[in-house]
Order: sequence, then C-alpha cells, then structure tokens
Amino acid sequence: MSFDLNRRDFLKIVFATTSAAAVTGAATLWPKDAIARPISEPFKLAVDEFGYLVDPDFDFGDIELPTHREHLSLEGQKPKALKKALDEQFGAIEHLIEDPNDWSLDEVEVWLDTEIEFEDLGPWQASSYGPYGCGLDIFQKLSERETKRLGLFLVEDGTPGSSCFFVAFNGGVGELNGQFEALGLNVVVC
Repeated sequence: MSFDLNRRDFLKIVFATTSAAAVTGAATLWPKDAIARPISEPFKLAVDEFGYLVDPDFDFGDIELPTHREHLSLEGQKPKALKKALDEQFGAIEHLIEDPNDWSLDEVEVWLDTEIEFEDLGPWQASSYGPYGCGLDIFQKLSERETKRLGLFLVEDGTPGSSCFFVAFNGGVGELNGQFEALGLNVVVC
C-alpha cells in the first residue's frame, strides 16, 4: 500500500466505493445496492508464490507505524483520563516510570508521541503493517461464510522467533475476482 493510502482509506475504497465497470454494467455480478457508492479505481491485490494475498505495490519504506498513544487508543484524552488509562495499562509504561506509586504524565509524554517499534507489536499487528495487511484487513471485515465462499483462509506461521499471519487463497484468480464483485468489494486480484 502506498504511503498516500492509509489502512482506513484502503478499507473505504474496498468496502464503500464502486468501480466504473460496475456503474457501466460491465461488472455484471456487482450488487445493485452497491452501484450508488462513489466511484473509485479498484484496489489491486496479487497472490504470491505461496498463495497468500499481498499488496503488489507494497514498499517497506512507506510504512508509517502508529505512535504509542495511537497504539494504546489514547488519542484526545484529557490528562486525568489519560493517567487513569495508563494506570490500567501500566505494563506499557512501567519501564519509563521512576516511582510506580507516584508518577506524572511528564515522564511518558514524549514516549507517547513516538512511533512504535515493530518489536512492540503483536504478530497480527506486525503482519498487518506488511504486504499481507490488505488481505488481513479484508479477511477481518468479512463474515466466516463469506471468507469460505471466497476460498480465503487464515494462516499463522509460528516459526521460532517470528510469528506472522497471512490470508491464503485456494482457487482460481478469475473465480476470486467474480466473488469479490458479487460481494460488492472494489478490489481486483491480478
């Protein structure tokens, strides 16, 4: 995913827009109730040599990881609420605090606004910031019935020292594109 397109925007394109092909009638399987959505170019995915859905344009240089504040879902909190929330998640900040019984927000404020490191992310989160993130995002938004219908399944690779998640596809790309179209997802697998 290019740095110009964040994950939220990616999901909006896939789940809340329609393609020009659907509007003109060239995409015959497109649901009628999804044609009125705003028009956007479909997001392009690929299936790699292992059968995993990937973003073919992904560039590790474009990754923008969240800040600790964003990662802990603490944006916009007033000081009192922020301190309470951090007390409830004390393990995340204990390495920054001099006295656990008497600490101030000043001790963590700079850290909260620094970008998180990959090592601080869980396996699912770390995978979602890589080339497999688009597949994971789509998989997570779909129902179990829809993922089975599409032939998508979740794979966890738990090699020692490294765990990651992938969305694998078992079938033909043309069939998958037809299923995406029938669900009204503005995505094309090349």
